[in-house]
Amino acid sequence: MMDRRSFLGLGALAMLAAGCQTTGAKCASAGCCKKGKVPFKLGVAGYTYNKFSIDETLAFLERLDVHYLCIKNFHLPFDSTPAQIAEFKKKCADHGVTGYGVGPIYMASNEEAKKAFDYAAAIGVKTVVAVPTEEKEMEVGGKKKKVRFHSRARCEYLAGLCKEYDMRIAIHNHGPDIPYCFPTGESAFNMVKDLDARMGLCLDIGHDFRAGQNPADSIRKYGSRIYDMHIKNVKFDPKKNIAVPMPRGDMDMWEIVKALVEVNYTGCCSLEYERDFKDNLAGVAESIGYFKGLIKAVEG
Repeated sequence: MMDRRSFLGLGALAMLAAGCQTTGAKCASAGCCKKGKVPFKLGVAGYTYNKFSIDETLAFLERLDVHYLCIKNFHLPFDSTPAQIAEFKKKCADHGVTGYGVGPIYMASNEEAKKAFDYAAAIGVKTVVAVPTEEKEMEVGGKKKKVRFHSRARCEYLAGLCKEYDMRIAIHNHGPDIPYCFPTGESAFNMVKDLDARMGLCLDIGHDFRAGQNPADSIRKYGSRIYDMHIKNVKFDPKKNIAVPMPRGDMDMWEIVKALVEVNYTGCCSLEYERDFKDNLAGVAESIGYFKGLIKAVEG
């Protein structure tokens, strides 16, 4: 469990981030940022806590002073009853946490897509983080197997559900190691740019970076259609997802925060910490503290 020393570390990390070589004051003098509160919210993607119960997860979030959670079905199953959903929401409220969306949810059929919207509607959220796919047979390691590919047909069906339910779809990109399933934010945007405006992106900046993109540029290009974000830092590797605590990766997190402010992104930036799942509390705390420090720096 996280002790007093770990939490004192959050303050130190905030001071470290605020003292970056590009300070908030310097940024403001260059006219690249706005002053005042950032427009976006800080949250956590449920996948971060896939080895912990919802009670443990909510206790961690409360201690980290994080108030938004993207709900995964291992914390609230798809077949939950109204009573179970009400109990889940009460637990969240008791810890000062709001479940703002659901997913990522893989949708390899229209039936799975419809079930996801019914699930979101029952919970009362308006954002479904999705991976719209279809299965194709391909040779993998000398053997034929069914593999999920990103699907325009599924996206078109989802656009209809967005209208029917008045919800947003945020497509999650997956990186260069899965080139057939939205490897970049650009690939997701190009798939849905001509569909209903409620079809957009959950931009995973780590995977976007590993695919050779500049996530800050992706934010500036597609900001109007970004409805959710997975924030993290990684070591650059096109074949492996090497997640690291946020101050220690290869990505320029300061530029990412500035880009979010520039495009007036108002959604959630949810930490998806894909490392040490059974013992990730220190890494999560370090990442949250660092990102909060960047927010303080950009607010000036």
